[in-house]
Amino acid sequence: MIENTIIAVFCYKRAAKLKTSMEALLKNPECSGMDIVFFCDGHKGDKDFQGVKETRAYIDSLTGFKNIYKHYREKNLSTGPNFKMGITWLCENYDQFIVVEDDLVVTSNYITYLLQGLQFYKQEQSVFCVTGFCFPINVKNYAYDTIVHKRFCSYGWASWSNRVKNVKWDKDELKNIIKTTPGFKNSLNEEGRDLYRMVKKQIDGTISTWDIQMQVHVSLNRYKVIYPIVSKAYNIGFDNESTNTFGVDYLKTTLDDGSKTNFNFCPVHVVEPALQDKLKQPYSLPALAYRKVVNTIIKYTSKIRRPALTLLWL
Repeated sequence: MIENTIIAVFCYKRAAKLKTSMEALLKNPECSGMDIVFFCDGHKGDKDFQGVKETRAYIDSLTGFKNIYKHYREKNLSTGPNFKMGITWLCENYDQFIVVEDDLVVTSNYITYLLQGLQFYKQEQSVFCVTGFCFPINVKNYAYDTIVHKRFCSYGWASWSNRVKNVKWDKDELKNIIKTTPGFKNSLNEEGRDLYRMVKKQIDGTISTWDIQMQVHVSLNRYKVIYPIVSKAYNIGFDNESTNTFGVDYLKTTLDDGSKTNFNFCPVHVVEPALQDKLKQPYSLPALAYRKVVNTIIKYTSKIRRPALTLLWL
């Protein structure tokens, strides 16, 4: 199972965060027998040159994996195209893969959990991926270690090439899906009121991402996404270094202590609407509106000179 699985890391200029991420990942005992590949985007302007250089220097010094492959982009592709090229390479060379980004810190049982999940759901063609992240939820008398959901989660996940290879990446393809799929907007927004807005932003070039294309693929094919009941990963990317995360850190979660190594995966027909509703809550209109207001305040105050900001709080 390990031999057919590679770990993929997408990174850019955050060498310190990548180091933190890799140090946590290497606490997973399976890593010494696994391949890892880094997809590092090229620098965008002189201001990012040093950060990219330091990131690549760290990768060049890294040990602890079976084989280390490096895809260093000669120019800046931006987040979305870099990810698309990376996923294409993965699908062409491996049957299944585990994804980590440079701002993700994982538990010591992250790899164990995902490898077992890949094996358990491999023949279940209705499952798109297994994710390692979950918001804090109270499961009470729930019998399993996983939950069936319908929203893709990018914060640490694993999938199979035959599920991912047909994702539609390009703007024209997304436009065509919106135009030709009845009820597409309502279907997408059932899993979060932010999703259709993200598709439109991707199409008009406001953002350069990849996870919304994944969600479109999940929605169109009515795929299922498997979540853990206790998170195996957390994000450390909510700061000025980040490309697509800023402001309120709504991804804070309760983290697995790493001691469990055998998981009771729920069958795909076991659907718990109450648990799904809890997973949707951070993407409800009230939650999204709150984050928008707070993030607007953060952006505004960050532009005010320090003396004026001091007077404001007085």
